[in-house]
Amino acid sequence: MKKLRERLGELPDGRCLVGFSGGADSTALMLLLAEERDAGHILPEAVHVNHGLRGAESDGDEAFCRDLSKELGVMLHTERAELNGKSDENSCREERFRCFRKVMAETGIRSLVLAHNRDDLAETFLMRLLRGAGMEGLACMSGRDEQADCTIFRPMLEIGREEIRHALMQCGIQWREDSLNESDAYLRNRIRRELIPLMNELSEGATERIARTAKILTGENQFLQNLAECFLEKHSEGYSIEAQMLGKQPTALQHRILRTWWIRNSPVRKEHTLNARQTGELVSLVTAERGKVNLPGGMHAVKGRRGMYLTGFPKAIPEEISFESAASGKIMFGNVALETGCSEGNPGNGITEQEVPADFFRGCVIRSRREGDRIRPFGMEGTRKLQDYLTDRGIDEPMRDEIPLICRGNEVLMAAGIGTGAVPRWSADAENIRVKWRGRMPWKLKERKETEDGSEF
Repeated sequence: MKKLRERLGELPDGRCLVGFSGGADSTALMLLLAEERDAGHILPEAVHVNHGLRGAESDGDEAFCRDLSKELGVMLHTERAELNGKSDENSCREERFRCFRKVMAETGIRSLVLAHNRDDLAETFLMRLLRGAGMEGLACMSGRDEQADCTIFRPMLEIGREEIRHALMQCGIQWREDSLNESDAYLRNRIRRELIPLMNELSEGATERIARTAKILTGENQFLQNLAECFLEKHSEGYSIEAQMLGKQPTALQHRILRTWWIRNSPVRKEHTLNARQTGELVSLVTAERGKVNLPGGMHAVKGRRGMYLTGFPKAIPEEISFESAASGKIMFGNVALETGCSEGNPGNGITEQEVPADFFRGCVIRSRREGDRIRPFGMEGTRKLQDYLTDRGIDEPMRDEIPLICRGNEVLMAAGIGTGAVPRWSADAENIRVKWRGRMPWKLKERKETEDGSEF
């Protein structure tokens, strides 16, 4: 086991949860981590998920894990899978990870250590290759994988399956064999038993080279993903994205940016990633003058004058809030906060900040647009339909229902991030309050310079 320990990859610090099935790989991992614990490097706890697919054999796996954990002095958490009659590999994996996350939530542990080896990596690569996966799919495993709720470590990816079994046999250590590994019902089993032996016969060492290719793609995939995320940080506001800037990127990066944008913002949880056809349609939409693409879950991507937008998902926007409820400080309207405070000695920019006499907004409400709304743009005579006002300012239709408005009846006095209606000219002698809009406002216009009395120049 010493040679295996020397070849372990990155391990977490402190407490961690170890996936323990009782098979050769996870048994070896448990023994190696127990040694690391004794050296003062790590504090492992184990979790065993009993899928219940093999009756007494499954229960025997659980008993084996319980006995070895006790012998090693490692705490064991056991979970029963809830498969609801399913037995396919994907359902088992999803349920297994649900159990892992359940135990992590209960224990506060945020590091998960799994026993995937070099052969597992090669098999997964070939499975996804046969299914037509692109780089994201072929970059299938990494030694360290940062998730939203935990970090996954796979320290045995450089070690082959037969090396692990040989090390266990030399030490006289038993493990459990899963009889389902002999079934041809699973694609992975056929790849393991038929395809990989043939590839190694045609070219000795094929498994190791396939795993190396997957590792290279993982690094390149992460680089491309970092570029996509940097773009979104600069040129995206939630469900909106700057199409003009996106169109200047290489086509391959456009594909990655759009898929990442979708994953970040779509509420759809099943069939979450876009297929090649949908991604291609999104890329075509980037340079179109106008257009619409159908997406999973009844959602759409819409191209407007200023950008592209995801539409069709429920929006948590209040119907109406009285302004008085914000007078004490701050209220939320969707993703935008309305803050009120003392005068800062200037009129504000009219876009995200405005000062008005203290009682001016008394009786007003904060709401989204309604039929019949009108606005008297600051410094102009007469009123205009709000729809025409927004159109003139280049506010695309998908964003308009998101915009918080301060209204008196059907008159709009302030539109968050866009402009101010008929408010009194600012006077330093008045008792003023300052109203500020803060938060994600993808429709926001650039701020205009103003004179001290609030007029624009």
